[in-house]
Amino acid sequence: MPRIKTFYDELGVPRDANAGSIKHAFKEIAKVYHPDKNPPDRQAWAHEQMSRFNFIQETLLNPSTRREYDDLVKKYEDAPVVALPRRRPHEQNAIEREYAQVSVEIMNLAGKYSNCRLKMMIGAIIGSLAAVMHLTAYFVPADIFQDFNITFAFTYFFTLIGGVMLIIGISDYLGRGQYRRRIHELEQRRSQLRARMYEAFAAD
Repeated sequence: MPRIKTFYDELGVPRDANAGSIKHAFKEIAKVYHPDKNPPDRQAWAHEQMSRFNFIQETLLNPSTRREYDDLVKKYEDAPVVALPRRRPHEQNAIEREYAQVSVEIMNLAGKYSNCRLKMMIGAIIGSLAAVMHLTAYFVPADIFQDFNITFAFTYFFTLIGGVMLIIGISDYLGRGQYRRRIHELEQRRSQLRARMYEAFAAD
């Protein structure tokens, strides 16, 4: 059974390493490859190395992606010994850029999906408090509120802020099904990109 160089070998940890060991190994590697630890003429190289090790750590710390990666490693090691094709650098960079873009979009959509109720609650609270202050300033004697116009402007502003947050929260809440479907599509695409990135690492 041929043994390939894996992410575990890159970090210098065994294949059954726990999360603590992986994090410790990454911190030790960062002391060498972090851009702050390298001279100006090696910044591009250091960024490239840290991007590589960040991806490795992210993969191994997530149980789902680690299992996916381990399955791919097993597939390669169980296969007959053949020369793995090397990918051109610009193609690999394009895959990594798309992976980063997909990951950011997933994070943004997940935030909208999970925070819609919080936005609605905060918007309702801010709007309600501002409305109460507005009514209070309107009905109490003018001598209590010396700066009547400033108070009204203040309450109008926060009522508007609360209303906008409430509308955004309701919009996100109504779009949850669409967000969920889009996240699922993006997760599938990210899984495909991860597999292609794993192949590139395995070919090194």
